[in-house]
Amino acid sequence: MKKIGWNQRLIFGLLLVLLSVLFYAFHYVIFRDAHHIFIYLVGDIAFVFIEVLLVTLIIHQVLSEREKRSMLKKLNMVIGAFFSEVGTPLLRRFREFDSDSEKISKHLVVRDEW
Repeated sequence: MKKIGWNQRLIFGLLLVLLSVLFYAFHYVIFRDAHHIFIYLVGDIAFVFIEVLLVTLIIHQVLSEREKRSMLKKLNMVIGAFFSEVGTPLLRRFREFDSDSEKISKHLVVRDEW
């Protein structure tokens, strides 16, 4: 994924503002009602703060949780691959150093009752 630089963001922001001014001018040319335009402009600007709140707090939180779940899934895949390749032989070698391994191994045998 290509990163967007500050210059591109600035140009995009200026383009959006220019388009907004263009549409407000188009609205004025058609209806000749500047009072109506400014009433809605102030209302739209007042809503920007609520919109920023929604985007930064709620949507950011949802995306953060999704990213965290994705990372945990990848980590579980790596752990599973490790234990399927290395884990069992490694545990067998560790068993040689444990004096109580016979007691523990009786409880670790897989049976049908599980």
